Amino acid sequence: MSRPVVLIADDDEEVAALLRMYLRSLDAEILIARDGEEALAVAQTRLPDAVLLDVMMPKRSGWEVCQALKAMQRTAHIGVILITGRGDVKDRLTGLQVGADDYLVKPFDRNEVLKRVGNVLKRGGEDRDEATQAGRTMLEAMLLDRATALPTLPVVLDRVKEILIEQGEIGVVFVDIEQIEAIEAEYGWAFFDELLCNVGQIISAEAKKRFSNAIVTCHRTGGSSFYVFCETRGQDLSAENASERVAGDLRLTLTEATRQRFPNVQPEQVGFFVGSARIDYRPQIRLERQIYSGMRIAADAVRDAEQQRKKQLTRELRDIIRRKRVTTLFQPIVYASDTRMFGYEILTRGPGNSSFRNSDMLFSFARETKLAWALEAIALDCALRRMRQVDLLDRKFLLNLEAEMFGESEFRIHEMVSFFAAHRGHFVFELTERAAIEDYASFRELLNEFREKGIEVAIDDAGSGYASLEAIAALAPDYLKVTKGLVSTLADEPIKQDLVKMLVELAGKIGAKTIAEGIETQEEFETCRDLGIDLIQGYYIAHPQEDVHAADAEVAESRAMREAVPAT
Repeated sequence: MSRPVVLIADDDEEVAALLRMYLRSLDAEILIARDGEEALAVAQTRLPDAVLLDVMMPKRSGWEVCQALKAMQRTAHIGVILITGRGDVKDRLTGLQVGADDYLVKPFDRNEVLKRVGNVLKRGGEDRDEATQAGRTMLEAMLLDRATALPTLPVVLDRVKEILIEQGEIGVVFVDIEQIEAIEAEYGWAFFDELLCNVGQIISAEAKKRFSNAIVTCHRTGGSSFYVFCETRGQDLSAENASERVAGDLRLTLTEATRQRFPNVQPEQVGFFVGSARIDYRPQIRLERQIYSGMRIAADAVRDAEQQRKKQLTRELRDIIRRKRVTTLFQPIVYASDTRMFGYEILTRGPGNSSFRNSDMLFSFARETKLAWALEAIALDCALRRMRQVDLLDRKFLLNLEAEMFGESEFRIHEMVSFFAAHRGHFVFELTERAAIEDYASFRELLNEFREKGIEVAIDDAGSGYASLEAIAALAPDYLKVTKGLVSTLADEPIKQDLVKMLVELAGKIGAKTIAEGIETQEEFETCRDLGIDLIQGYYIAHPQEDVHAADAEVAESRAMREAVPAT
């Protein structure tokens, strides 16, 4: 078995020497780089198994080097451990976003370094074994899409040319995933990559059943798209009836298979657009140009459908607002320690027979179409009407509000504030910071007015790019809501675990409680609890319900089912 290769990249010679000494027991070949450019060059040349990468280096930062390594197929497998003296939440979040595998904060000890490097080497060895078993060559690995394992366009282009010349024509089908940004933002990149992989597998299977010599490629310039090249054998994919049949059948298959594979995703969150075209061979025109032209025609058909879909959704949303056809729901929040009831998050959804049955999609689309203010107004009216009918008991109720709305003169919440003030201690404004707060001092004064009325404040999406540390420090909220993106795959990712720990510590310093949202599995629940999260919510505990009694009943049923399972 060959010795592992470890690259230490640090401009501080003493730190590099210390790390070299720590790693002696691993019997690894040690490489040294003194700046970011040298580190990138050595990594690309020698392909080490692990890189210990100082963040603050000359020429290129560790973050830049990490991002470059993870972005290239040839070096994406290299385990990267960021090493820095800066250990706050923002820096660790940056490390997570650029793809680092782990994180060490100076000063560190020998055992911690050996543990982290050993784990990265172990994971890297497992990945290499899998790649070897699959029989991938280095060239194939460089030209495969990382998430789907499908070939990229350069790999299949020559074969597409051959079919076009031999057959005189070739069909092309384009598949695009609807709402890709919203899916990734809500569920995290790991889930989204799993979704992409599943979609790629479905498309490949369907293509083989439907078409002769089908070639499937993943093309992700500015999005997540798939192309299928196929022999048409006289079938005109540009004809309206044939095109609609292919698009409709494939769209239905993708939608149904995806819903079965990911049952917790709301049906309206994942959709597909499918377009098709036929390429006729013309000897006088360069082959590549003919192929790209056909791809563009298929993609243009999809974009036309996307625009029509957006217009239809806009009309539907305007009708929902005009007729006030929204539904108020209550999602239970429980204590992580024993799942006792703490309270509820108040959610707003569109009607059950609409395209906006998902709350996140409803409000994100309203922002996109400049209808956020009108939607918020009716959402608050309906929520207040429902709250007047609820026995508050000793529960807390969290209500979402966009932070930027407080600065809008049109936005009036005096009636709701009066109701909240009359029932002190029950209500929490949950601030979603989608746009920057320009004046934290003034904004905090406004929040203090609410606090004087017994209304508490929560910061949503803590641990994401939206909920900045500046906002947390300046506003001193009573609750920090840990974003779903950190909860997803939390048990398997050390950086996410460190981030959650730091958020828990930060909350303790400012006297706040932490709430983890999006808990869907027992593993996520137990990991959050073990990391010190105070409160949790998600489908693992209970689904949002229109009635608080129904929500309570589901929590009780969920608790009973967990207690009935014998300990292993």
